[in-house]
Amino acid sequence: MNNKYGIGLVALLLLTSFGTHAAKVYSWVDGNGVTHYTDAPPPGKKVKEVDLRTAPFLSGAPRSVQVENFNSLTGVDANKKKEATKLVIALLSPEQGSTLRDNTGNIVFQGQISPKPPTQYDVRLTLDGKAAPLVSNSLSIRVENVDRGAHEAQLELLTKDGTILAKSTPVTFYLHRASVDPAPKPTPKANQG
Repeated sequence: MNNKYGIGLVALLLLTSFGTHAAKVYSWVDGNGVTHYTDAPPPGKKVKEVDLRTAPFLSGAPRSVQVENFNSLTGVDANKKKEATKLVIALLSPEQGSTLRDNTGNIVFQGQISPKPPTQYDVRLTLDGKAAPLVSNSLSIRVENVDRGAHEAQLELLTKDGTILAKSTPVTFYLHRASVDPAPKPTPKANQG
């Protein structure tokens, strides 16, 4: 009989022994080092009577139990999965290298978070190295009166305490704004006479 059956037998004997005070349990070790439990001592074996008032101590060294889903049970897998799936923020609009035409200079920047945005977050737009005001729980940012020319934009995903969770790849775009210059005044020609 191996240890797991022996432990089950001890449990069974413990349960049945409480009904009868006269029941006794004995343990003995065979030549292979396996501990056996019985209610009748085998002849010719060195046996010990087990005190049923305390849990039996099976050996001198503590035993370990190996469980297949230990990491799942303790949450280690969830933490690894959370670390492996880092948040990513991307600037969708304007696109890299695009040319925008708006005479007012108003631009709407549109972002995307994957795999899934946090419940509460802030987004900061950096335009030409200058930070725009934070936007809470939105991926759409409107900036007004942007000068014409080339611009670089980047989004940052932040926690409510200001910790940066992710940064988008910088995007370069171009803004064209028509300017109305008054027609040049004709210069009078010199009188040639």
